[in-house]
Amino acid sequence: MINEMTGTFQRLIGLSENGQDFPLLIKFSIFTKKMRRSKAMLAKKLAVVAATATVWMGLTSVGSAQKFTDIKDNPYESEIEEAAKILVVSGFPDKTFRPEEVVTREQAISMIVDGLQTLTAININEKPTSRVRPFLDVESSRWSAAKINWAQWNIMPEGTATGNFRPTDYITRAELLAFLRRSAEVLKAKLGRETVLKGNKQEIKFTDVSGYNEQLTRQMSAYCGIASPLNEKGEKFAPNEPAKRDYTAAAILRTINCVRNDYR
Repeated sequence: MINEMTGTFQRLIGLSENGQDFPLLIKFSIFTKKMRRSKAMLAKKLAVVAATATVWMGLTSVGSAQKFTDIKDNPYESEIEEAAKILVVSGFPDKTFRPEEVVTREQAISMIVDGLQTLTAININEKPTSRVRPFLDVESSRWSAAKINWAQWNIMPEGTATGNFRPTDYITRAELLAFLRRSAEVLKAKLGRETVLKGNKQEIKFTDVSGYNEQLTRQMSAYCGIASPLNEKGEKFAPNEPAKRDYTAAAILRTINCVRNDYR
C-alpha cells in the first residue's frame, strides 16, 4: 500500500508512470479514487476483525435488554439471564440460548475462566509456576488454547491426566462440578480468603452417586447448591450425563455468587 500511495503522489505532482504529465484534474481524480478504494478495503478488514471478536463457536454477546426466546419456564431461566448479563455465557444470533445443547470440555473451561474474571483479574497467558506437560491434543492455535493451558495448572482437579484434554468431547456433570470446586478454591485464594468451601445449605444425598462423586456432590450441594438434581427434580444427580448449557450456566453463576458472598 505504501508503494501504491507513493506512486499516486508522484503522479499528483506531475509525473505519470511513463513520464508524461497528467492534467491536474485527472491526477486529483485518480488520487481520490485510490483513497476511497483503500478506505473500503480497510473497512472490510475491520469488519472481519469485529465479527471474529464477537462470535465464539457460533455465539454472540447478549445485551442486558435482550431476552432469549427459548428459555421460558426453564428451571434455570433467571440464572441463564443473569449469567448472560455478566458475559459468562452468550446466545446465538437468532436470539436463542439452546439450553438443551451439551457443553464441550473446552466450552466449559472457557465459560469458567470468563466467570472467574468477573471477580478477579486473570492473565491466561501467564507461565506455570511448576513444570507442566502441555496437552497433546490442544494446538497453540486453537481458539481455546490459552484458557485450557491456564486451567491445566490452576483449576484441573488433582490427578487429571496430562496426556489429552479431549476439548471437543462433552463434559459430564461430575467433571463440571469438579472443575467448579477447584475454581472456587482458586478464586478464593486469589481474593486473599480462606480456601475452604464452607457449606451454607443442607447437603443433598443423591441416590445415584458413590465414592468420590458422593463426596463431591455432597460438598458442592451444601455450597450454594452448586450440585443440584438433574433438571432440579428428584434425587438423582446423573454424574455421567453430559452437562447441558442451562445447568452449566447456572452452576458457574452459583459458584461466582457463592465466593462473592462468602464474607458479606
